[in-house]
Amino acid sequence: MDAKIIENLTKLTDEERTILRGQSVNRDDYSFSERFIVNSVKLLEGRELDLRLHTRFVDFPEHGHDYMEFMYVYAGKISHVIGKECITLERGDIIFLNRHARHSIKRAGMEDIGINFILSTPFLQIIFPRVANNPVMSGFIANNFDDAGEAQYLFFRTKDNFPIRNLMDNLIYAIVNRTQDIYAGLVSLLFTYLAYYRDTLSDTLVVASPEARLKRAVLEYIQQRYPTATLSELADKLGYTAAYLSRSIKGLFGKTFQTMLQEQRLAAAEEMLRTTALGVEEIIRAVGYENHSYFYRIFLRTYGCTPHKYRKNYT
Repeated sequence: MDAKIIENLTKLTDEERTILRGQSVNRDDYSFSERFIVNSVKLLEGRELDLRLHTRFVDFPEHGHDYMEFMYVYAGKISHVIGKECITLERGDIIFLNRHARHSIKRAGMEDIGINFILSTPFLQIIFPRVANNPVMSGFIANNFDDAGEAQYLFFRTKDNFPIRNLMDNLIYAIVNRTQDIYAGLVSLLFTYLAYYRDTLSDTLVVASPEARLKRAVLEYIQQRYPTATLSELADKLGYTAAYLSRSIKGLFGKTFQTMLQEQRLAAAEEMLRTTALGVEEIIRAVGYENHSYFYRIFLRTYGCTPHKYRKNYT
């Protein structure tokens, strides 16, 4: 690895200097959410893939991500706490966490160098066809895409695996130098190597969390009952108050029940316009709207044209 790259990657950051002066992690630097969901918009700033030094000198509090992340330990040791498990990565080891996982990280010292790789969902969608038959990574990535997916991590003890460590050096070099044309190839190759050297997979866990179960229940209800669905009916079905369920849905999905219901109804109407001969007025009623003027307004706002013009353009 280029010595100058490592020097720049591992030098004290402004955040670490603040922490050494006695401050704690500023959650606003990472998240818009009260639940401390690290947001890719804050970290990627429009990029599809990036890396950053793990923040040292502090116990990093429990958090989640709205993206898939993996950490590569370049030097020293770093310990992650996932549920009741404490997983210690040594130099050369890798851990993947999907966007449903939550974890905290124990205090790292000056010589403990963990590099976090942030993979945006659009980037993973490019990668996924290349690894669709990968016995190790395909299911993990698919679960990451699933809005109601379970929390999952993969821990690889690759500290003694030269091909993978060499590939990681190349990936770090490419990202630091913004050689974007080869990102997809290098990450695909990394996933292929991890499947080939599957004996390095030390631990994997799917965590069936209450949040994941609630997510799946909400999505299934909206998808199946969207023409007549109501928040109060779903709350009764799940045994919650409507107010509590409303707050929980906003926290889990980042949007309200009504927004999710509207999105499902519009998606169903759009599909009917493309695939059936039903009249527009019939479709409006079929997806659960009585106010036709309101439907026309939200359809136009979403798809940029009226339902009649949309059908004409796509049939």
